[in-house]
Amino acid sequence: MGIVIKQSIRSSIIAYLGVLIGYINVLWLFPYFLEADQIGLFRLIQSSAFLMATFGQFGLSSALVKFFPKLKDQKGFLSFIILGGVFGFVLFAAFTFLFKTEITAYFAKESGLFIEYFGITLLISFILIQFQLLEAYCRSLLKIVIPTLIRDIQLRLSITVLVALYALDIITFNGLIQWLSAAYLLMVITVIFYLRQLKAFQLSFNFKFINTALLKQIMTYAIYMMIGAGGTQIVLQIDSIMVSGALGLDATGIYTIAFFIGVVIEMPKRSIAQISAPLISQAFEKNDMPAVEKLYKQTSINQMIIGSLLLIGIWANLESLYSFIPNGEIYIQGINVVVFIGLGKLSDMIFGTNGEIIVMSKHYKFNVVAVGILAILTIALNLLLIPKYGIEGAAIASFLAMLTFNLSKFLFVWVKFKIQPFSLGSIKLVAIIGLVLWVNQWIPTLEQTLLDILIRSSVITVLLVGLTIGLKVSKEVNSLVFGFINRFKKT
Repeated sequence: MGIVIKQSIRSSIIAYLGVLIGYINVLWLFPYFLEADQIGLFRLIQSSAFLMATFGQFGLSSALVKFFPKLKDQKGFLSFIILGGVFGFVLFAAFTFLFKTEITAYFAKESGLFIEYFGITLLISFILIQFQLLEAYCRSLLKIVIPTLIRDIQLRLSITVLVALYALDIITFNGLIQWLSAAYLLMVITVIFYLRQLKAFQLSFNFKFINTALLKQIMTYAIYMMIGAGGTQIVLQIDSIMVSGALGLDATGIYTIAFFIGVVIEMPKRSIAQISAPLISQAFEKNDMPAVEKLYKQTSINQMIIGSLLLIGIWANLESLYSFIPNGEIYIQGINVVVFIGLGKLSDMIFGTNGEIIVMSKHYKFNVVAVGILAILTIALNLLLIPKYGIEGAAIASFLAMLTFNLSKFLFVWVKFKIQPFSLGSIKLVAIIGLVLWVNQWIPTLEQTLLDILIRSSVITVLLVGLTIGLKVSKEVNSLVFGFINRFKKT
């Protein structure tokens, strides 16, 4: 777990610096210089591109991580994966154009502006495919810090620059959207440069190691992963897309602001999952189930601690946070969206690396079944709840679908591997969370917003973290804290 903690801490720090930049972008820069419908279009293009890229790469990023321990000495393996991504995009693009009439009809009434930029969306999806494949390669090398830096900081800074150029009337809004593809292309160029510095970007078109049996094995796994990852992206992106189709780009803009606030809590999970997946793959390769179980329990309790702290902190300060957003009276309509999105992300964190365990095991096909059900459930819930509850309905649908999905994966791992992520520490933490929520109700609201946020957040943090350490909820957290204290004493 040492390498997991070190890499995840570093990438988490980078991720939260990215969140800070994203906070400036989405919660201040966008509302100040862009209209709600422009923010909605900006989000819709990127959400659609991510969804299309997931299907376009045909699950090859997961296949790279899965088969890397076996094929890492084959120089042509990376080239094979990259070419596969190009081929996958071509097939998916052809499929998309085949159904362009239906896609156009869905957005024509409420979000007709999106149709004009559909070509840009496809271009960004192609670039994303290449970045995701190279990022998976970095994960296989246990190098997650720089790719996190590129994805979470470089891209957001690029967007900051583009919006600033628009604000200064140097580029038009049309130019802003068009240059967005260049920001994504810069990500690919940077990660290639990084891999070349590591002397790890060596392309070879010698595919002799790919025999029929191996190709079938890789493609079977990749297709299953594509369906699984596609379902996951449907859960992550379909709410914004369906809000755009049903309610319009203005509603999507309001939803985007709320979603960004709520999604902050999952940042540590992204970092931990990136480094845990290769380690779980290696453990299965060695048939080392105790190592898998250990990772399962550690990721669950540690993600639960940080996720709960962040969600309670955001929940307690929501009205104050919205008061700092330009035109906040418009965007505060999404305040309940934040809560349900946050609960959905927390449920995903609490169950640890259950998804990674399934995907990296011989039972990876179950992930397709589970994700397929999840995707159908998400779409059905959105169709049911958006007309009744608007953007809040989309957030509730996301929460219910995510909770159901994780419960199904938890039960599967428990039945198949006889392991589960919870412990006495989990029960202690639930009691601590209840106490912290109760105490927060008794903290008086101060007229000075910044002072209220500072005092409220300090009380919540000291109480939750202090009790977590005092009651020894997590060995890793205590070891980290006391290790830091000991090093500080020596200096």
